[in-house]
Amino acid sequence: MTVTEQHTSLRTNLKMIRLPVILLAVVVSFLVGGLLREDSAGGMRFDFYCSHWLTVERFSTMSWGTAVADYYNPENPLLYMIASLLPLHGDPELYHVITFVGGLLIWPLLSWAYYRRYSKYGIDCLWASFGASAILLSPSFRSSTFWGNTDWLPLAFCAGTSLLLSRFQDSEAYKVRAISLLTLIVLALVSACAFYTRQYYAFLPIFAGWIVLTRTETSPFLILSVFFVTMLPELFLVYLWKGLIPPTHQGENFHRALLNIWKVGAASGFLSLPIIAGCIRRSLRDVLPEWWGARSAVVAFAGLLVFIMAIMALGAPEWLEKGWGGGGGGIIVKAGLEMGALGTPFILTVSYFGLVAAILFSMCSATNAVLAATYLVPLFLTRPTYQRYLEPSLVVALLLFADTRTSRTVFNKRVLIYNFVFSLSILLTAIIYYHLFFHGLWEC
Repeated sequence: MTVTEQHTSLRTNLKMIRLPVILLAVVVSFLVGGLLREDSAGGMRFDFYCSHWLTVERFSTMSWGTAVADYYNPENPLLYMIASLLPLHGDPELYHVITFVGGLLIWPLLSWAYYRRYSKYGIDCLWASFGASAILLSPSFRSSTFWGNTDWLPLAFCAGTSLLLSRFQDSEAYKVRAISLLTLIVLALVSACAFYTRQYYAFLPIFAGWIVLTRTETSPFLILSVFFVTMLPELFLVYLWKGLIPPTHQGENFHRALLNIWKVGAASGFLSLPIIAGCIRRSLRDVLPEWWGARSAVVAFAGLLVFIMAIMALGAPEWLEKGWGGGGGGIIVKAGLEMGALGTPFILTVSYFGLVAAILFSMCSATNAVLAATYLVPLFLTRPTYQRYLEPSLVVALLLFADTRTSRTVFNKRVLIYNFVFSLSILLTAIIYYHLFFHGLWEC
């Protein structure tokens, strides 16, 4: 072998060794976090003991019909129903062990889903596992897994839905033959389960139905019928609750709920940074559409000024007095609150960036438009929206369900590395922040 060949071989071997070591370190950190009862998302311990565990016991000690009629949590009840079937015997520690193991198993499931979709584009199992390992660094995923809250389970259904769609999801230029009735039923059930765990995962069954309708020759009547049947339990809940959430959480003013748009935009803009940065090789032109020019930039800047003035007019001073609406927001909001007079423009600029990114993403294709609309609209109408609602589900949804052209662009090794480092940075920031400022304050 020549010196050049030896150097190339050594570098390749180092890369092959490096990734498994990184993955092992991530799993170890996940294990340590679980043992130490880490709460890097903030408030999960409080939510568990003051709400979620009480609801699990409620479903375990009475009929589901009685338990679901009126309970404190705003979420759909699937997780509590599943938990009530487990032999917990009133032991929250056993419940934590079960959710920890279940959460850890989502990583290989998501790795499989990434590999199934991207193996034909040069992504091997190791890189798919590396890309999926970012969820194990997510404060939201870690905390909800360690404390047994509802935010971790829907990601399993996202991965399962992607695996069921993978055979025909990228056949955009033509339709494949009709799928079997059994496959259609399983797909409808798996995607609906995410929604029955958290309402803001309504995008998953809608998107799954859209993909089957537009990518296969399956009868539209059959598709609509099967997905309608899977929605019957939700119709019962709407009848029982007289709304989409339990009566204890109803009564929010619709006008005030619309103000939630800035929080959704701020979280979207922040969490999309590693993906956008990973796609830039020379300049912003790499990620902007071809029609974008000087005129578009001027219009976008004018829109930013209008957005800031409109949100300020709708009540930003009141939000500032109450810590920007009390709950919700995320790192961007917390950083803005420390910036004084520059805080509000900073928060709203990031928010506007996120909204523009979502709009440009939606304009790429009908598939992207359906995904973005069904993912974001429920968040606009839910008050408050926390950063943990979008993290890590935003990246997972984008990588699993964006149209073929977009997904091939964003699922590259540079993006995966940037997203991994970004997730690690969020985790370290969150651990330090909540340890320093909120340690011991989450008691009922």
